[in-house]
Amino acid sequence: MPRLETDASEPTTPRLPHCPASEHEWLLTRALLDLASPEDREPAAHAASLIKYVRLLGGEPVPDAVTVLAGRPPVTAASGPRAERLRELEEQLGEGPVRDTLAGAAADEIPLEGPAAARWPRFAARAREWGVLLVRTVPLADVAHGEGSGAARPGAPLGALVLYCDVATPWPGDRSAPVPALAGAAALHLRHRRTRDHARQLEQALHSRIVIEQAKGMLAERFGCPVDGAFAELRRYARAHQRSLHDLARSVVDGTAPPPFRKEAR
Repeated sequence: MPRLETDASEPTTPRLPHCPASEHEWLLTRALLDLASPEDREPAAHAASLIKYVRLLGGEPVPDAVTVLAGRPPVTAASGPRAERLRELEEQLGEGPVRDTLAGAAADEIPLEGPAAARWPRFAARAREWGVLLVRTVPLADVAHGEGSGAARPGAPLGALVLYCDVATPWPGDRSAPVPALAGAAALHLRHRRTRDHARQLEQALHSRIVIEQAKGMLAERFGCPVDGAFAELRRYARAHQRSLHDLARSVVDGTAPPPFRKEAR
């Protein structure tokens, strides 16, 4: 098992400066399993873990990086102050690599000089002033399925990983190869989280519907009115008193309903 060393200039970034191939493979496997784990974790911690592993496995020079998870609001993790400033700069200018990647742009390596930087002229100029000569963008890609065919197709990105490099030459293949795999593992965790959250929402909606149906039946029987009429009264009262329809229906079922829905009040 390799020992993780820490660079004095980057105290929070452990690295393996002379990592043999077998140790590198062990570390990559560990990183993939950790990033893809379905266990609950805070989104900000997950975003930070992706940055940690990318920098750890990338070798020298270690790039600054930012990870942004799509959402409202988005969740951002940065490797340090410069990466934080670059992310803030994008928000101020309304242009930059994170925004394009979240909008669906493919993975790319973009020098911040010459025609390639024309898509973000203001961002590129400021980033060069801060020593960034190339950015590498990697979407945390989701996968959707076509109706009927079952064929997988790219979905909206679940997030974006952007690396800010101090050199204008692309990363060698042996160093850059783990990055898409790490991003894919992070996306797998996010996809699992989204699926789990959706399942919980469906479960809550089903439970709420069952409670409302019970309340409708009880009121219809209690007051001798149609079920649709009972539901209309529940909905009218909930709107008028700014109450949740589910909470009002629950009060009918458990006997704590307000006077209009108590048998003794009629």
